[in-house]
Amino acid sequence: MDTFNTPYGLVSLFKNETYIINDFKNGSYWDINTLKLLKQYINPSRNILEIGGHCGTSTLVYSSFLNNDNKIYVYEPQNNLYNLLVKNINQNNLQEKILPFNSGVFCYNGKGTMNNIDLDGGGGVVSKRYNEEKHLSCNFGGIGLGNNGETIDLVTIDDMKLDNIGFIHCDAQGSENFIFSKALQTIKKFRPVILYENNQEHAKYLYNTVCHNYPSYQEESRFDLRKYCIEKLGYSKCIDKFNNSIDSLLIP
Repeated sequence: MDTFNTPYGLVSLFKNETYIINDFKNGSYWDINTLKLLKQYINPSRNILEIGGHCGTSTLVYSSFLNNDNKIYVYEPQNNLYNLLVKNINQNNLQEKILPFNSGVFCYNGKGTMNNIDLDGGGGVVSKRYNEEKHLSCNFGGIGLGNNGETIDLVTIDDMKLDNIGFIHCDAQGSENFIFSKALQTIKKFRPVILYENNQEHAKYLYNTVCHNYPSYQEESRFDLRKYCIEKLGYSKCIDKFNNSIDSLLIP
């Protein structure tokens, strides 16, 4: 494990984490330009829901945007990454501000299965890259729901019963439609700004993997978050490819 001293605190990463670790090794911070651009859309007096927390790199930055009494609720399904997330929270004394949950978010409450292959990275077997193949790189944050991988707990956004949510960040490797299909009450009540990976359009192989492995949820797979927010709730606009990424930003 490598630990980096950054402007947002100490960040520990697995040594064989691909993509994001290179920025830290070069003295920068992963996706920091996007995070800084998002600050103008984040109300510091409201809470944040982050889905797909990874080890907490974006979570740490978001915590610096909020007032002292406001919280970040961050969900990370992979046990190894969740433990690393907790380490990064604790070593920066942010236990009161950042509340982590070792669960995935989906369209039902229950059990789910992660993919066993690093589809969004080098194609390695994830369990081996955490253990006997630590010398080989893996995009640990890019593992989505699929088959033959880790068994995880799942929860829906509406069943979280959270309060005063002003911003939602969802990076769920193809599960976004499923997730937001069971977030209608939360979105309608709090009208948060929403940043989400638009994998159905820009990384369809991830979306298709979830659809293939969860065929009972075809209706949820077709949920159109943009249409719901713009047409049903009167959101002001949607910014596609936010900061030249595959993310979309919905603004009330």
